[in-house]
Amino acid sequence: MPVLPDHLASEPPRSFYHKPGLYLYRNPNNTQCVGKLPPSVKTLESLTMVHTPAATVPIPPTTEDSHEAMQASGRCIHEEHVRSMEAVWHGEFSKLFSQFYPHLWYLIPSPAAPSPRWYRFRDSAKVRFSCQQCGNGWTSMKGRVIFWYYLNPQGVPVPEGYLHFKLYGQQCKRCKNGRFEMAMWYPEEVVKVLGNVYNRVGQTYYGFYQPPLRQDRRPGKPRTQHNAELCQACKDGECTNAH
Repeated sequence: MPVLPDHLASEPPRSFYHKPGLYLYRNPNNTQCVGKLPPSVKTLESLTMVHTPAATVPIPPTTEDSHEAMQASGRCIHEEHVRSMEAVWHGEFSKLFSQFYPHLWYLIPSPAAPSPRWYRFRDSAKVRFSCQQCGNGWTSMKGRVIFWYYLNPQGVPVPEGYLHFKLYGQQCKRCKNGRFEMAMWYPEEVVKVLGNVYNRVGQTYYGFYQPPLRQDRRPGKPRTQHNAELCQACKDGECTNAH
């Protein structure tokens, strides 16, 4: 579940993206990475950072190994996004759903509905994508998430609730390799959709008065139109108006 790190979530001046002193190196697992040079690591090549619509990504010098270096550095950036996103999702979930104490709630990623009997809630957000194969990046106002939730009143020692969710991806228009890239969620969009589903769960099980759902999105205008052929949510019939 990729959230953009703070240094990628903002839109700084263009001069920000030209940073000397960044290197391509191998970590202790012998994986090529990009960033400031850690202690006692052999330098391979210096890199220049440039701005793309999706993120700040490294463009290595033209060498025989440049494509391999791009893929390796892309994997490192992707792994950082995954770790960051998990922390934001679980942190905000814990803050909200702990208010249902003494009932216990669990947040669980899921590829499909656990059961047709579970309640379902769909939401949307502005997200960013970055292709792990070629480094292409893009923004979408049609990021999709589906939640399924259920409160088991027979839980021991207290009732237990389960919030399953699925984040939808998009394909790279350059590669068109059939692989859906994982969306990188902005922290404020995570807060919005979890707040919405928290209120919906409260309405279903805890007598909440029906509150208005937040439908705002982070400001921005993607450079290209939404391409349904490359959208996982479109292929599943989930890319219509959310809620």
